[in-house]
Amino acid sequence: MEHNEIRRLIESDALQLYGQPKWTFGKNTCNTYEVFVEKILTPDGGSMSAWPVMGLIEADESLTVMFSSWFMERAMRSAADLSARTGANMTLSMNLLPLYANREDCPQRVLRLLEMTGLSPKKLQFELSEAQHISEQGVKNLNLLHDEHGIGLLLANFGTGHSNIDLLSDVHFDGLELDRSFARRIPDNEQACRLVIAIVHFAHTLDIYVCAKGIETQEQFEFFEEIGCLKGQGYLIGMPMPVEELKEYMEKYALKHVR
Repeated sequence: MEHNEIRRLIESDALQLYGQPKWTFGKNTCNTYEVFVEKILTPDGGSMSAWPVMGLIEADESLTVMFSSWFMERAMRSAADLSARTGANMTLSMNLLPLYANREDCPQRVLRLLEMTGLSPKKLQFELSEAQHISEQGVKNLNLLHDEHGIGLLLANFGTGHSNIDLLSDVHFDGLELDRSFARRIPDNEQACRLVIAIVHFAHTLDIYVCAKGIETQEQFEFFEEIGCLKGQGYLIGMPMPVEELKEYMEKYALKHVR
């Protein structure tokens, strides 16, 4: 697919947002969900996977900037609307591409979008994607958004790509997200179990929480809960679903606003 074709997809709102719940262990609640682009709507009324297009966007800085602005605005608007309709006290978690975070005007862009959409900064969490390299300016921008405005930061897919230990020294993360490849080996692989336990202890030493991805069985759910993970995500907890379909899930499991 060519550059101009992808631009037209973004401009025509042909990219469809999906959301997936993040469960809070021990509380039987879900007040956080991750939003991402899952499908591309086609002219014949059908849809196709967005993953190949996302790879092309991540490889191009101008497309990354265009997509990120579009994505954040749509995701924030839908989150503010969903919170208002359900009365739920929810946090929106969304991927932030480093090439966007690296821009000097990134904090101003993010804050303008928050003001425009009416979403509270404290109800937004950025997951730092491993798809691109983050610069010193990007680190500075993220820490400013976190420290001065209360936006949460999560190191995504820990154990792969650029999601390495060095970033934990520089970025003021609230938590780290275990790559789904760890869950696939739980609980049958004893060495994998020990490694995950060690990572959780390591995170707690840094005073940050752990979110486990890829939970598909009850055994995995119980393992991650028992070893002290704060949150979990996976097909067992909730399938990715169009954002508008999250309303019923959140009304059932999310804690309501304190009035």
